Amino acid sequence: MRERPLHEKITDLASVLMALTYAGGGIYLISSSLSFSLMPVGSVTRYAFAGILILYGLLRGFRIWKKWRD
Repeated sequence: MRERPLHEKITDLASVLMALTYAGGGIYLISSSLSFSLMPVGSVTRYAFAGILILYGLLRGFRIWKKWRD
C-alpha cells in the first residue's frame, strides 16, 4: 500500500469537514428558531432545505468513506 500524496490528504480532510458542515447546518436549521429571516419558522421550505442539506452531507460523507476504504 502506497502513501497517498499530501494534496489528496488535504482534499479528503476538506471533504470530511464540508460533509460535517452540510449535515450540521441542516440539523441546526431544523432545531433552531433562527433562520436569519430568510425562511419563516415552521415552513415546509425551511424543512425541505434542511433535509436536502442533511442528505447532501451524508452523501459527501459516504463518498469519502468509500474512497478511504479502497
